[in-house]
Amino acid sequence: MRLPALLLAPCLFAAAAQKPDPPRVLVPRLSQAPSRAADADLSSWQGALVVEQFGMVMPDDKGQNRWPTKVLFAFGPDAFYAAAECRDPEPEQVRAWRHKRDSFGDMDFLGIDLDPSGKGQSCIRLIVSPLGGHFDGLVTDADGENYNYDLLWNSAGVLTEWGYVVKFRVPYSSLRRLPGDWGLRVLRILPRERRYGIAWPPQSRDVPCDVCQMARASGAPVDKPGSPFLVIPFATARREESREPGASPGAHDTTRLGLDLRYSSTSLTVDGTYRPDFSNVEADVDPLQINSRFKVFYPEKRPFFLEGMDLLGIQGAQRQFYSRTIGDPLYGVKVSGQDSWASWSALHARDREGGTALTADGALGTEGRATRDSAAVVRFRLDGRGSGISVLGTDKTLEGAQGAGGRSAGLYWNQWLGPAFQFIGSRVETRARLPQGQDPDRVRQGSATSLEVNFNQRNWTGWLATQDSSPELVLASGFATLTGYHQENAGLVWRERWNAGRLAQARVQFRAYRYTWWDRSPMEQAGGFEAYLETAGRWALQIGLDPAGRAWAQGRDMAIRNRRLNLSWLRHAEAQVFVNAAWNRVPDLATGDPARLRSLTLGSEGNVSAFLYAVSARTGELEGEANGRRLVRARQLTGTAGYQFPLAIYARVQAFVVRYDGRDPASVDKYLKLLAGWQPNAFTHAYLGWSGRRRRDPGLGLESERLAERGIFAKFAYALQF
Repeated sequence: MRLPALLLAPCLFAAAAQKPDPPRVLVPRLSQAPSRAADADLSSWQGALVVEQFGMVMPDDKGQNRWPTKVLFAFGPDAFYAAAECRDPEPEQVRAWRHKRDSFGDMDFLGIDLDPSGKGQSCIRLIVSPLGGHFDGLVTDADGENYNYDLLWNSAGVLTEWGYVVKFRVPYSSLRRLPGDWGLRVLRILPRERRYGIAWPPQSRDVPCDVCQMARASGAPVDKPGSPFLVIPFATARREESREPGASPGAHDTTRLGLDLRYSSTSLTVDGTYRPDFSNVEADVDPLQINSRFKVFYPEKRPFFLEGMDLLGIQGAQRQFYSRTIGDPLYGVKVSGQDSWASWSALHARDREGGTALTADGALGTEGRATRDSAAVVRFRLDGRGSGISVLGTDKTLEGAQGAGGRSAGLYWNQWLGPAFQFIGSRVETRARLPQGQDPDRVRQGSATSLEVNFNQRNWTGWLATQDSSPELVLASGFATLTGYHQENAGLVWRERWNAGRLAQARVQFRAYRYTWWDRSPMEQAGGFEAYLETAGRWALQIGLDPAGRAWAQGRDMAIRNRRLNLSWLRHAEAQVFVNAAWNRVPDLATGDPARLRSLTLGSEGNVSAFLYAVSARTGELEGEANGRRLVRARQLTGTAGYQFPLAIYARVQAFVVRYDGRDPASVDKYLKLLAGWQPNAFTHAYLGWSGRRRRDPGLGLESERLAERGIFAKFAYALQF
């Protein structure tokens, strides 16, 4: 099957897309830092740049802004400063409550986007809620928003009788910056009967990129590094009990002293960690993969690995570097920098459990052995739109195994072809030697390639893409969803948004795809559509249908159908609810027989004052079509909740239960974590917690449910800046 040419007609409309024309402003330098007190007094901000010309950006960029907003910008002696007066004709509608940093739900907020490099490829998003809580993230046009990123900065906020006031302070030492103009933007979000958004400078949906529309701000001092060193000593303690097979009986006490170090210059950041502890990271929850050919990808949550991942974590034909292949580092060093023509990042670590990742690729005798891991990337800038060429290399070496491990080299090209068209391509080459079976010296060489052409215009988006990964591809430092296959897909999307009336958004998508094995024998193909509709009351309905596809398994060919229904209601912050259901006709991959796969998910999340919660229940079932016999059933119940006290003190709980039964012996996974902590900023953190986990997995030879782990843990980390 060749990709259809159905995109050619809509592409003619995309030729009318506008080029970015961002405004230019001069941000003054103040001799003294303005006040950051949590009040509405802005008298100390005299001389700052004032902007008030906000335009609608959500749901649509057309229409008149009804929310007067005034933002002040200034460069101080030690930091970048901003303050905002956010007025509201209905101030009682403003949503605000105390929240833990990086987690605050569906409330009002004001965000500042900064691109201190001025390169227009990515930006830092700093968001402050009406009561001064904040979270931060990285934004790119290619990957969207990533709020796992952390930055050292300060904020304040206060509610008023007419709205709220927020203030920002961003130290120069927290920003990698270059001589010349910065990128600058303000975004204010107002969840009401719709989720409204206004922005300065006003943005147009006729310009098919986001970061490129930021204002150009001159006046930034490049000779003010501030306090470039951030030293974070920490101490952790554990008392835990394990009854896994082979574990010694009784409780075990562990204490650890460690150190994180950061050095920031105007264009370079160096991060180091020694004996890190990631106890506070949330546990991964099984996404209930039933009858799937593809591996499960888990996102990175550990603080050390987040900075620089916009370069190292580039997604192409496969994910060449996957930081979670580094499981338990003794130490790690990471360097990130930029110049006017390029950006780069490099990482090196010694992983005490690195052989576990190689075991997943079929290597024998590697689990529990240490590895040395390295990755380096450089991205060359091609234009001001975000086009660039990246070169990435990785190396994982198993210690004491005479060169066993894996290496890779990748080339990535992202090129804008006019105002609306974009070409994306990648090529990865790998070489691995893993201790395997009767041939421990076998060398495996593989490759992966992807090519995509897409366009993005106000009402139309479309793409044509192809991808393949050879059977011998081994990404020892990366993540491959599937190897030994080819993929081809195409899609066309129409969308519209409204600021008034009964409807808020509508979208229709048509798509077609085909998967084949490496020898071109068929795997799966289908075509279908999805439709999405959102009302002014924040009801949303999405339906999807692949009416007539085909799939092959165990040498058998059968017709498949996929049907999906998603319904959500997000009007009230206290209780937002959703329902997802699917009914599919698929082959049972184990036998090739026709089967029915059904799934149902119910969930709710929200905020009640300073209390935040999220709960969901999901069930999935695969049954034979001929006899209706259940083959596999999976059930999952998950929940998280937290309460934010004053003075940056919080309490949090996470729990889940996952059960599988059916064709294989039943397995159960239960988890509970209780945590209380204090976190005034991203790098100062103290907490005390308890966690317990029980597993019953017949694959481990356990005759009955046994305690897997249980214990208390504590950590204290304090950031020193000088």
